[in-house]
Amino acid sequence: MWKLDFYILPSKCYSNITEEDIENLDDKVTYINSRERLYVPNEIYDIRDIDQKTIADFLYNNEQSDLSDYLLEIISKQRICSDTYDMIARKTEYGYVPLTELDITENIAQVCVGQIKDTELEKCWKMNDIVSIKRYFIVKVNDYNDYENRVRDCFPHLVFHEEAFKFVDELGKCSDVIEELTRHLIILNDVGKKLYDYHNKNEREVLLELSSGYDLVCSGKGSNEEKRFNKEINYKDQRYQLTCNPHTKLYKKRTDKRIYFCWGRDEIEGHNIIIVRIGGHWQE
Repeated sequence: MWKLDFYILPSKCYSNITEEDIENLDDKVTYINSRERLYVPNEIYDIRDIDQKTIADFLYNNEQSDLSDYLLEIISKQRICSDTYDMIARKTEYGYVPLTELDITENIAQVCVGQIKDTELEKCWKMNDIVSIKRYFIVKVNDYNDYENRVRDCFPHLVFHEEAFKFVDELGKCSDVIEELTRHLIILNDVGKKLYDYHNKNEREVLLELSSGYDLVCSGKGSNEEKRFNKEINYKDQRYQLTCNPHTKLYKKRTDKRIYFCWGRDEIEGHNIIIVRIGGHWQE
């Protein structure tokens, strides 16, 4: 599992912190500690907000209240670190946990765990913000092996066949295609299964909507293709036969750079899409 280091940010205005902010922070801290790594930089105690107050003032001095006690309980249980915020910003990979949404500025928004107001899935922000940050960093890798090791953290609603990346070098240089490859996997992860269910498993309708609505060049079994591309997958000590003709095409309609996939099986992770082969035209 690919773990990121997250750092709690100082607030821009401690007097504006609400109970809801601290409750959200508590949820985020609990979740991040269960899967990633969270730190409180020592420098947080020296940084003043717009009213010239520090977090120490809020936690210990005249500002002390039930709210500050709640925040202190959370902060005091976290790992501390000596890295300054300038040092953190120079790291290759990292994330921030703001105390309130108002502390998220435009220049750091892409690496902040905020609150997503989406009720489709219970507390879905827990997954989506972490995944979004990891997607921000995965497009910066320069090696397919690194990319393969990180995909399951970035696309949790996809199943990757054990040989999915066996032919990935056929796409060309990793840095040249990584953004387009990631774009395809994001769409398949985020909307692929939803569209498949919405269209009652009508592959043609799903592929048409992926093309028209998401600019994803894709195809099922070609009209002139007699061969069905099949692959076995091992899942929980059982072998399953998959039909893998559906594929997306990177960049344009006529290309050999492709992602072959299967719409899934009920027995395998709730019928999530299975990525079977990433590479050139399947000819075997």
